[in-house]
Amino acid sequence: MSASAALAASPGSSRLRRLTAVIAGVASAAIMLTGLTGTPAHAARTAPAAAADGCWGSGPVVVDPRGARWQTTYCRTYRAGDVYNYVNGSWQPIGRLNAGDNWFACQSHGPENPPVGDWANDIWLYTEADTFWETGGWGGFPATHVTGGENYGPIPNLAWCPWENTLAAHGAPTSSGK
Repeated sequence: MSASAALAASPGSSRLRRLTAVIAGVASAAIMLTGLTGTPAHAARTAPAAAADGCWGSGPVVVDPRGARWQTTYCRTYRAGDVYNYVNGSWQPIGRLNAGDNWFACQSHGPENPPVGDWANDIWLYTEADTFWETGGWGGFPATHVTGGENYGPIPNLAWCPWENTLAAHGAPTSSGK
């Protein structure tokens, strides 16, 4: 007689079968909810895995203060930070963006980012601040605060801003000189 047959024949076996069924049901639900199918757990979660490599998916379609329509993309900001724009000819903070999954319209070269540890960049992501005090809250968020980039490299999967190739003609710096 097998062990399972012995358990099935023993007193209290209906309780054991119910407990086994409950455990199997919970395990099945956990597999369905987490996407565990024999692959590592982090590979089964699409949004966080994509976020580690840069931006992913489509965000909302938004309109900036100049009336331009943007199809946005989500990116993970691992720390809160200031959103910058030119005010009275000076590149300065005009708002604040919270950490988390945020949408961005595009990326472009500009002044040097505020450094974060050993991370350095001169790429800014165009977005609207969560809280703001100038320019309607729209401006550049430093690439040094977004996952997926590398020193002086773009954030993967985020489009370039249409003004990227015309910045120098308007007097804005286009690289850090690094």
